[in-house]
Amino acid sequence: MNHLFAQLNAAIDRFSTKWEGRQVRFYPSLVGPVLFLAAGAAGYILMPSQVKIQEGTATTARTFPSLMLTLIIVCSVVLILQEVIKIVRKQPIEVVMLDVMTEIRAIIILVLLLLYALLIPILGFIVTSALFGLAMLAFFRVKKWWYYLIVAVSALVIGLLFQVVLNVRLP
Repeated sequence: MNHLFAQLNAAIDRFSTKWEGRQVRFYPSLVGPVLFLAAGAAGYILMPSQVKIQEGTATTARTFPSLMLTLIIVCSVVLILQEVIKIVRKQPIEVVMLDVMTEIRAIIILVLLLLYALLIPILGFIVTSALFGLAMLAFFRVKKWWYYLIVAVSALVIGLLFQVVLNVRLP
């Protein structure tokens, strides 16, 4: 077990030294509106397959979502145009420097959460919760073996408490 942790730590250290201290320029006042514009366009593309309408009525199930998507797209375009005008006029725009390693760590945690959500229906609550807890401990490089035992036993006890005592059906 210690050998596995040593290999994992060595791999993480090699990766970290490569990316530590690197920063990326991020333009939140431009990236946000572009993402909302893409989401609005995706909403319009997906709406016909997701929301069925009844012909012959003035207001349909698509009316309110269409209005909201139109508002999102129009506001996004306005914000993008404002930023483009600032760039053309050579006015300063908001820039945030992001630490690459911090963002990579956040993405890894997000991936672990997505795996947790995807594995619950397959493996069940108790097993998935124990695996997620153990993965988080490994991610944060916890070396004390009893912490891993505590997490595994806690997942089992909490799952059984809900199923047996509280009679809650878990996935």
